[in-house]
Amino acid sequence: MRMVVNELSILNKKVDFMKILSLSLVACFFSIFTNYSFAYDKCDNAISDAEINECYNSKKIESEHNLNNEYSNAKKRISEAYSSSSSDSENYINILLESQRGWLKYRDGQCELESYLAEKGTVTHDSLYNKCLSRIDDLRIIQLKNMPYE
Repeated sequence: MRMVVNELSILNKKVDFMKILSLSLVACFFSIFTNYSFAYDKCDNAISDAEINECYNSKKIESEHNLNNEYSNAKKRISEAYSSSSSDSENYINILLESQRGWLKYRDGQCELESYLAEKGTVTHDSLYNKCLSRIDDLRIIQLKNMPYE
């Protein structure tokens, strides 16, 4: 009798675990689906090639402007954080500069790769390239904001 009760107890624990696991997986799925569905791109409503190109060109210009501002802000934060040691400040800013140069080379190469299948000089190529630049610039802005300064 005792063995049957123990087996039932173990079985109930397994069933509870499976319920929790199932509910967790369902919650994760809906969370991912919800986040994906809200990842709205304002260029999704553009219809013609010209509208799509103009939209991604505008996004690229905006992202590059924001990136330049954040890069300047990063240099200011470094200068402020290391104001007591000009050599540390200078070294940190030089590392940032070299990192940014390498990152720009990566970004440009990645965007060439992503737009390669469209013939250079076409609206499609330009749209794909600008979309990529905007996306990668936005990611770099987040990196610069999250960089440790102290």
